[in-house]
Amino acid sequence: MLSGEVTLHIQSLLVLMAIGFSLGISYNQWHSGEQIVRGRNYVTLLTACIALLSIGYILQLEILQWRELCYAIVSVQMALGPILYFYTRLQTQPDFDMPPKMWLHLLPVPVFAAIWLWQLPLSPADPLFVDWGAKNDPLQGHRFWHKVAAWVSLIGYAWASLQCLRPHEENMKQRYSELTGVSLLWLKAAIWSMMILTFMGILADVTTFLGMQHGLRGGHVQALSPFLTIILALRYGLKQQDIYPKVTLTAPECQPVNSADPEPSSVLETPEAAVVPESKWEAKYQTSSLTRDDAALLWQKLQQMVELEQPHLEPGLKISDLADKLHVSVNHLSESINGYAGSSFYDYINGLRIQEAMRLLADPDSLHLSVTDIGFQAGFNSNSTFFTHFKKITGQTPRQYRIKPSDSIQHA
Repeated sequence: MLSGEVTLHIQSLLVLMAIGFSLGISYNQWHSGEQIVRGRNYVTLLTACIALLSIGYILQLEILQWRELCYAIVSVQMALGPILYFYTRLQTQPDFDMPPKMWLHLLPVPVFAAIWLWQLPLSPADPLFVDWGAKNDPLQGHRFWHKVAAWVSLIGYAWASLQCLRPHEENMKQRYSELTGVSLLWLKAAIWSMMILTFMGILADVTTFLGMQHGLRGGHVQALSPFLTIILALRYGLKQQDIYPKVTLTAPECQPVNSADPEPSSVLETPEAAVVPESKWEAKYQTSSLTRDDAALLWQKLQQMVELEQPHLEPGLKISDLADKLHVSVNHLSESINGYAGSSFYDYINGLRIQEAMRLLADPDSLHLSVTDIGFQAGFNSNSTFFTHFKKITGQTPRQYRIKPSDSIQHA
């Protein structure tokens, strides 16, 4: 028995509700039939760490005699930054493979937990005690260096994660024709919330130290970040597709096109489908194993596939899908498209889709189709994406183009 010292604060109720809500989302996503991806283990580990932090927070509030001991659990916050960083690298680097030595990033968790237990029972004679804000809560004087370590960890790993995300969108345009499922906007939001709320927590504690009167505690402000992260991770992270699926080639990297193959009568042209100057090719692809001749053959074969099979009409088309059919590597196909189309795979495929949409909009036999239906038939799986690309290429909306297609052709 704890002799009546267990209470139930409103904060505890809110935390329990948040945990229940998060676990409910987690259960739903685990049983939603989504494809299991490599990143799910990291999301699960992140969820477990935040749940443990929440339990520690409740114990501190409700069982007073355990308060000091439970602060050892707070050291788990040192794991949040590294786990989010690992997950970011996994989703943004195709060759990322977690080596055992990287788990050393989690070493501060047991180290700072052990340091806190070593400090017990707390005393002003503690060598780690710093008299900052001790007037309000002497306990915080013993936690000074623990707080500093958490601040450095969270901000440092958040910054490193953002650096991994910086080139991500451009990389995705080299591999995907639709960015909705691979944009990682939810992850960026989680990382920014971690960084911003940590800075706000620092500001709250520093102003308290300077004597400003307010009811904010840095730890309370920072506690919002894990909750936002867990909700985003469970809502989107468990459903996140594998951005860099491993492709095993079953044929040579680049099969030359047979010169005897018949040329299609009307190969679809792109802005720079003419011969790429040797000097330009060498300057751009100095480190590539793809020669200019092989790239030209690969480009010709791709044009034949586009003309005969029209793969761009398939929503969600990935460059790996085409690479598999052409028996080449994703990198070589991407380099060929960059060199000869003068654009990314994303822009190249969506440009072909706009050509198809323009044809359908100008076709009297398609008058029974709505503009939205035409967008889907052209290969777009998002109405907003269709309108954005159409406006960018033609300078008009699909509806405007449909009214005067003959006047709009010159804009394409």
